[in-house]
Amino acid sequence: MARLGTVLLKGAGVALLALLVLGAVATVVSIVLSIVATVVAAVVTMAILAVCVLAVVGLVSLLRGDEAADADTIGDPTTRSAETAAPTDRLRSRYVDGELSEAEFERELDRLLEADGGADRLERDRTRESTSDRSRLRDR
Repeated sequence: MARLGTVLLKGAGVALLALLVLGAVATVVSIVLSIVATVVAAVVTMAILAVCVLAVVGLVSLLRGDEAADADTIGDPTTRSAETAAPTDRLRSRYVDGELSEAEFERELDRLLEADGGADRLERDRTRESTSDRSRLRDR
């Protein structure tokens, strides 16, 4: 009977040792799987972040391209739409297109400048100079 007790004790020791080894193996496997999951999550996050950054860069590039095209047409009132042009620019455009005579242009320009609360003299002189330049161009 003592022998049976010793065998049972040894069997219990082996079972306990097997449980400890299996626990250690399971812990190592779970650590490895956690590291793999973390790496995969980091790679997926970086890929999504890269796509978002590329989308933002593309959008900014697209918007800057439109602004550059708009900047090219700032000096040319004939390429801008009538809704976005200032009233004096629309008036100049109508004059250049031949819709207004010089006298009508001057009258409308004076009316616009007075409606603005008396724009400064420099703006008025600049407008008249550009009018005389345009009339010389039209006469050619």
